Amino acid sequence: MSTLQRSIARPGYAALVGAIVLALAWPAGVEAMRFWPLLASLLLLGLSHGAVDHHVPARLGVAGHRGLFLLAYVGLALAGIVAWFVAPGAALALFLLVAVLHWGTADVWFARNVSGRAPFGRPWRAAAFIAARGLVPVLLPLLIFPAAAAEGTGAILHAVGAGGEGWAPAGGWRDGGFVLVGAAVLLAVLAAWLDHRGSDRRGAARIDVGEVALLTLTMLVVTPVFAVGVYFVAWHAARHVGRLMATSPDQARRLDDGRPGAALLAWHGEAAPLTIVSLAGLALLVLLAWRLPAAGDALTGGALAMIAALTLPHAVVVAWMDKVQLAGVWRAQPDDSERRAGGPSVADPQTDRPATSSLRGPGTIARPAVAP
Repeated sequence: MSTLQRSIARPGYAALVGAIVLALAWPAGVEAMRFWPLLASLLLLGLSHGAVDHHVPARLGVAGHRGLFLLAYVGLALAGIVAWFVAPGAALALFLLVAVLHWGTADVWFARNVSGRAPFGRPWRAAAFIAARGLVPVLLPLLIFPAAAAEGTGAILHAVGAGGEGWAPAGGWRDGGFVLVGAAVLLAVLAAWLDHRGSDRRGAARIDVGEVALLTLTMLVVTPVFAVGVYFVAWHAARHVGRLMATSPDQARRLDDGRPGAALLAWHGEAAPLTIVSLAGLALLVLLAWRLPAAGDALTGGALAMIAALTLPHAVVVAWMDKVQLAGVWRAQPDDSERRAGGPSVADPQTDRPATSSLRGPGTIARPAVAP
């Protein structure tokens, strides 16, 4: 089992399982602590997982234009913050849509390069994978716990000065949402079975299906603010940090040496400056928009609004990373049965097989394999 699988994936599984057990054994405690994971993410991996975005172009072999990059990044983030104050309803809708796409696509790199998932045999299978990984943590909590979800979205809206209650789907929209999420999950499981059919990647297939099942169960059982907070810091942010560490020669070398703690410490040092700037911006946002009677709710709402605003430029950067690193993943690949029958070979060797060692250079990544 690879270093990233042990140090990133397995703690994420443990965190979600722990949240499920805690929700079943002590629901009142989870309700009382519902904002804790989100607030913890401000100092751990959550807020900071995008704090080295400005280093991504150089790591992937695109030199120069750092000033222009930072200007565009900050400008897009500021536009997002302004949108929350000018049109909070539209900003919330945009945030949810971006979150579905960003969280869904974010799992592709980890699945292909760490968990050893087989190539997507058809475009619809890639779409099903992304839809399930995005809709389950974003939409399912809103559908299962509409009152609690309205409280979470209301915290954002109140923190930016918007009146009224929070939002959660109701009526026909809620029924349609259940159908959409259910179809995405079933199609993702079917895609995993078809893509791994006849291959020797049974372990990777079990990981793929098991992760979808674990995410779904978490969002079904655990109250939304707590569930999404745990997912954000222990799953989404942690996996992105693992991806970033794998693109750094120094941090990847520490991973290769079996020292994930040292690699993570180096990454935190790299991310510290912009994390501090983001925290200062959050403090200013809370001071300017102190609307809620409870200070904790004001801080949480401000944190959510800040994370939402930063998600937009961060998602653009990650989409560009996907274009560079995962170019072959989005093209339909032949099934294993077609390969055995003499069909065309996979065009991109980086995405056709899990690697056993780190690959350096522009667009390459550390890709340890899951043993079949």
